[in-house]
Amino acid sequence: MADVAETTLSLMSLEDELTCSICLSTFDCPVTIPCGHNFCQDCLLATWEETQRCPQCRTHIPSKPELKKNTVLSAVVETFNLSSNKTEDSLIKEEKEAEEKEDVIRCDTCMEAEASQTCFTCMASFCEEHLRPHRENPKFAVHQLSDVVGDLSERICPEHNKLMELFCSQHDRPICSLCLQNVLSTHSAILPAGSCTYV
Repeated sequence: MADVAETTLSLMSLEDELTCSICLSTFDCPVTIPCGHNFCQDCLLATWEETQRCPQCRTHIPSKPELKKNTVLSAVVETFNLSSNKTEDSLIKEEKEAEEKEDVIRCDTCMEAEASQTCFTCMASFCEEHLRPHRENPKFAVHQLSDVVGDLSERICPEHNKLMELFCSQHDRPICSLCLQNVLSTHSAILPAGSCTYV
């Protein structure tokens, strides 16, 4: 990423040198006039009749010079345009790869491998390797595993800091077991999370 950024800065400074001061775009068929300045041929011809001066340094040039294409500068502009396009493509590709990486939920233990399941008891997501204790050790048999969940904080009760395992159909929102204890008398329909609506 740093290499692409450095290349982009270099290209930006080079672009200043390859920009016509009349149209403010990179040279198109660049020509050089007697004072040494370069312009697009069409840009210079469009302004020449009015001023007979260099558009950049204002040097008076009494007779219209014979304009010939600056082939070296033209080749540099062509190479620059190709490099700019490649750099833009590289930046777009890197941004796309970064977005794809952000979409992947990583294992909370190794922080590298892609998570394959989330444990609501541990409140963590694990890759296959770090999920092995949950599969092999009987002590983890009571742990509640599910498909990978991105933002576990959405599953935590903000009031009691516990997993919201239940769903209150009266208030149409998920609740935790402590919420259930606090408001059981006022609720007409509390459904276990696994039985009907999972949260």
